[in-house]
Amino acid sequence: MAIIYSVSNFKGGCGKTSTALNLGAALSAAGKSVALVDNDVQSNLTASLGYTPAEQPRTLANLLLAAIDYPKDLDYHLQKTVIHTDTGIDLIPANHRLSDAAARLQVMQLSQYNAVGDSGRTSERVMADLLEHLRSFYDYIIIDCGLKHELLTVNALAASDFCIVPVQAHFLASEGIPEVLELVRSVRERFNPKLQIAGILLTMYQSRPQLCRSVRESVGEIYGKSFHVFERPIEYSIKVAECPTAGQSIFDYAPKNAAADSYRSLAEEVLRLA
Repeated sequence: MAIIYSVSNFKGGCGKTSTALNLGAALSAAGKSVALVDNDVQSNLTASLGYTPAEQPRTLANLLLAAIDYPKDLDYHLQKTVIHTDTGIDLIPANHRLSDAAARLQVMQLSQYNAVGDSGRTSERVMADLLEHLRSFYDYIIIDCGLKHELLTVNALAASDFCIVPVQAHFLASEGIPEVLELVRSVRERFNPKLQIAGILLTMYQSRPQLCRSVRESVGEIYGKSFHVFERPIEYSIKVAECPTAGQSIFDYAPKNAAADSYRSLAEEVLRLA
């Protein structure tokens, strides 16, 4: 059964999509079967794998709506939606229509409306119901969460076993950590008692600048006793920013780059959590 990870932070530019993509690629290179889920209205993960979001006929939005309205037909919709990429990683893509699915979840939440009459289902666990149909096919499922649409993020966390919190190695960026940790705590109490913080991951790290070292020490001092901080930060490299334009992971684009080594180290730690 797949282990499900959410990659989440409410601040932009912290490396959520890069982490989801390159962690998935590193796990795949280690011989694991991996599916990536683009749970972001901006659809950056879909684009990073070389697909044009607007051209995708079926996306996560279709699956969420099917899970609400036609749960018995989910297997059929999954077969039509999951993309088997050339990299060996499977993808559930996204585009702007994910906003429509988020709005439908909000209606479901506010009105307690349930199209199939199953009072045991809630708007916060629609994605969990959906991904249960995929668990037996993969070793890992990784969900890339967006900045807004909190109910989509709650759904991702409610479906997950672990959450990774990427944080840019910058003083102000680290201030977003408490907000994410509080949401994880709330989801664990209300919807998913098995949810755990896999760790806080420093990204865009430069070993020489004093600021990066100070942030690393600060995060360790503040959170290290309560939460795991991943051993090796993700090294800053322009190659990571260039990867999406080529529709590739760092391992295909620049396998000898220091950032590739960083993501391999992250994957090794994730594998030890299994």
